[in-house]
Amino acid sequence: MKNWEGMYLSREQAEKITEGAGKVLEEIGIKVTDKKSEEHLEHCPGITMKDHRAFIERKLYEEFMEKQKKIKTPKDKHGNRLHGEASLYTYQYRDVQDRKIKEYTMESLGEYAAFVEKASKRYPLNPVIPGYPCDVPKELSSLARYKIAAENCSRCWPLAPDSLKAAEYLFEMSQVMGQPMKHLPVYMISPLTYGGDSLEIVLENKERLDSFYTFAMPNLGVTTPMNLSMGFAAALAEVAGGAVLTEALTGLSGEIRANLFPFDFRDFNIAFGSPEKFLMERMAAELAAYIHEEEPDYSSTNIHTWGKSADGRTGMEKGMMIMAGALYGAKRFYCVGTLSLDELFDPLCMIQDLEAISFAQQICDGTVADCMESTFLEEMREGIQRGFVGSDRSLDDYGEYVKSRAFSPKETLQKWMQTGEKGAEDILKEICLDILKEPGEYELEKEKRRELDKIYRAAVER
Repeated sequence: MKNWEGMYLSREQAEKITEGAGKVLEEIGIKVTDKKSEEHLEHCPGITMKDHRAFIERKLYEEFMEKQKKIKTPKDKHGNRLHGEASLYTYQYRDVQDRKIKEYTMESLGEYAAFVEKASKRYPLNPVIPGYPCDVPKELSSLARYKIAAENCSRCWPLAPDSLKAAEYLFEMSQVMGQPMKHLPVYMISPLTYGGDSLEIVLENKERLDSFYTFAMPNLGVTTPMNLSMGFAAALAEVAGGAVLTEALTGLSGEIRANLFPFDFRDFNIAFGSPEKFLMERMAAELAAYIHEEEPDYSSTNIHTWGKSADGRTGMEKGMMIMAGALYGAKRFYCVGTLSLDELFDPLCMIQDLEAISFAQQICDGTVADCMESTFLEEMREGIQRGFVGSDRSLDDYGEYVKSRAFSPKETLQKWMQTGEKGAEDILKEICLDILKEPGEYELEKEKRRELDKIYRAAVER
């Protein structure tokens, strides 16, 4: 990888970013908000505490970055076909029937988790539960979400506790489901701040974990300088610094991914659903490739939008990101059906997103590989005389050459007017209602269901 060059990030730029991150950690440091952690870090070699900030020696940072080179992205991490995945983090949904926005309850979240599971049999979709329930204590919402996911989705159960209490019982639930929880996040606070619930969860459960990763959401020009190189250096300092501190506190191995997010000063919000967000995501992948000494991993991208319904704006923003991502090699598209960042799940939007993913897959697949056959002239004569449409070849092979999808009928204006003038939303609603009516194939084993109920009751009653 000595001659490595990215499309958006040069080798020289990547070198200066990693060097700059080291300078930040050595001279500016990481603010530590947890008193116990601060006391422990005072005795860790290579780390100096002063005024509640942890200053990390260059050698310790370089040793950590050297270890990162050994961490490689698995080949075919997300398979070889395009597919979607809903967001775990929504609290509200738009009802298919009356189109009103409602908060999830455990019951309604179960219904839409089952909807996602059934949709995964028809579309390229990982059956991820699309949100949290709101009718449970907040500290148990991630535990309730896992339980509902296990009961309604055949896989992709979310190991993402967001409170210490939820984590305690989620360790038990994950054992019941045969997927032990061994790898958790430490979320950094921008700029350069270390602490919070995720850190507490990792520190309290370090004996149960094999590793952790640090994640941050620095905003260009808001929590970093308004400069891409300096912004990524600050972003790298946050995640690398947090990982070095967590390794010192736990003895676990840490993984990092430096991200940088564009910020819209007009609406004062992160500019999701924008070309800038997509391009910064590509830069982050190239910086990670430089750090790990491998080819850039473009296998996954998110398709967030600030749009509020399955309309032209969301179709354009998400569709463009799907097509651009697919052409770069992305296979997983995160946040199908998710609107207003992570605030709202809309089943109609999910189907629209999945139709776009299927559209992109066809383009990536290319045309049918056929050849000139010896019967060519014979078929031409017969076709001219009798017509090609009714020929065996046309009838047998049509579906291989042209896909007729319910979402995008190829009808004339006159026919459209004669058949009720259905719009895209009408068709999406019909597809959703059809999926909702289908009988589900997945059913959690009774013994596992009883065990999950028992664990959840214990958490609620404590």
